Amino acid sequence: MEPMTISSARLRPLLGLVLAGALALAGCADSDPSTVDGGAGDGAGDDGGGEGQAPVFGFQPLEPGAVTVTALEQGDIDLAVLFSTVGAIAANDWVVLEDDKGLQGSENITPLVRTEVVDDTVAGVLDMVSSTLTTEGITQLNQRVDGDKEDPAAVARDFLQAEGLLDVAEPEGSGPLRVGSANFTESQIVAEMYGEALRAHGYDVTVEANLGSREQVTYPSLTNGDLDIVPEYLQSLLAFLDPAAESVSPEQGVTRIEALLPQGLALLEPSEAQDQNALVVTAETAEQYGLASVSDLLEVEEPLVLGGPPECPERPLCLPGYESVYGLRFDA
Repeated sequence: MEPMTISSARLRPLLGLVLAGALALAGCADSDPSTVDGGAGDGAGDDGGGEGQAPVFGFQPLEPGAVTVTALEQGDIDLAVLFSTVGAIAANDWVVLEDDKGLQGSENITPLVRTEVVDDTVAGVLDMVSSTLTTEGITQLNQRVDGDKEDPAAVARDFLQAEGLLDVAEPEGSGPLRVGSANFTESQIVAEMYGEALRAHGYDVTVEANLGSREQVTYPSLTNGDLDIVPEYLQSLLAFLDPAAESVSPEQGVTRIEALLPQGLALLEPSEAQDQNALVVTAETAEQYGLASVSDLLEVEEPLVLGGPPECPERPLCLPGYESVYGLRFDA
């Protein structure tokens, strides 16, 4: 397989040199340089929004998926960073705040692979799986695992059987492959899909699920050869490779990522299914503070608490993105 090529204080009109000097000195002594020109500042010691400033929200690092969902359900946090396809959102009538400034880009689920072991046959199987994935379908599968407590491997197998992807007359593949997933439900389900489909075609597949984050586990494991295949998300992967990258379309994302990947790694065909990072609140919180979009958080004067993955303070599309694009502030 060929290699596949992110005013200051206003002084009143001068009433005399002495008065002007006194006012200027008072301004220098009392003003906080972090609030000059209405800037956001660093938020140190500030629990509220204040005129001309964004509120300072707390941040609670949480394992993604079920742990974060439970924290929002129980009121331990006020907002949650969740994937937009999490079944609990619809099940609980939660509100996904509109990304009205377009921070999040195209997060199509896409296989990231090692070209040393992923030949045309393997790529063809994975592309077939991707061609069946839709956003609505993924949301339903997530709910079966998170809501109905079904096993991710069984859910993946049921899906592939329904799509006819396990009916292989003459398996043409052979050899070992290692598929890994991040530490959230959807990644586990998709990784199990890759594994089951490849087994049906004759490969000896080991699925290592719930390994951890991209930064700490899955990407390093691909680059050092401990994993061969992982399900990835285009915009988040691009932001990881290039923190300054803007939001992109799926086609742009593939092109940009392929130019940034090290030799030996490649993207396959993106699926239609998209799963963006989203800020989610309960219906009660949305009503209490008048929240419909992320920008509405700027009007909140209370120090709400956001729960999200431990890597959120470093991820360009998480806290840094909400700070730079929306002007929000977090004590994290």
